[in-house]
Amino acid sequence: MKILLVEDYQHTRKTTAYGLKSNIKDAEIFESDNGLAAVNFVKSGNIPDIILMDISMPVMNGIDAAREIKSVAPETKIIMLTSFSEEKQVIASFSSGANAYCLKNIKPQELVNVINSVLTGAMWIDPAIAQYILQLFQSDTIKDTIKLQTNNDFDLTAREKDILKLVASGKSNKEIADELVLSIHTVKNHLKNILQKLCVEDRTQAAILAIKENLV
Repeated sequence: MKILLVEDYQHTRKTTAYGLKSNIKDAEIFESDNGLAAVNFVKSGNIPDIILMDISMPVMNGIDAAREIKSVAPETKIIMLTSFSEEKQVIASFSSGANAYCLKNIKPQELVNVINSVLTGAMWIDPAIAQYILQLFQSDTIKDTIKLQTNNDFDLTAREKDILKLVASGKSNKEIADELVLSIHTVKNHLKNILQKLCVEDRTQAAILAIKENLV
């Protein structure tokens, strides 16, 4: 696995690199201290599987760098690894093509789990801000600012789309069952299929992806 770590603080960069090397066998770790250096690294033909990207950096910030990198290496997965949890940074990160958003206090093994999850196609958002972010993405104002990346409907059935829409509106399984006149067991089965098709781990991530990809 080829990983590019983009962080301007050397101590943080070295500590994170050490944690990755200790937990991922045969990982190749490359380092950049600003967004422009990361963009140039990728444009030179060194295409990483994963990029761990800080946001606030000199020369070029992580959001602008992510957007540039995604334009030349769309298959590369970008995980924002940052101290920021403010609305504008989160929205801008996902709009730029980020696949995950982690706070820097994440434990090394949990970061490895995020990396593995993202490599399978899943999105990941730090649990500390997941519910807050879902509320932001449900806002009509916020949805209008997001640049949709695909029109993929993920092969969802009409019923699955109905359920996903209700999940994104914050309804529980029982509320969904009552509204669609289904059993809770049926709703749970549909939700399980939805999570598998979207390659996400839980209903919060499913709701965020649904709103981001204009599925609801």
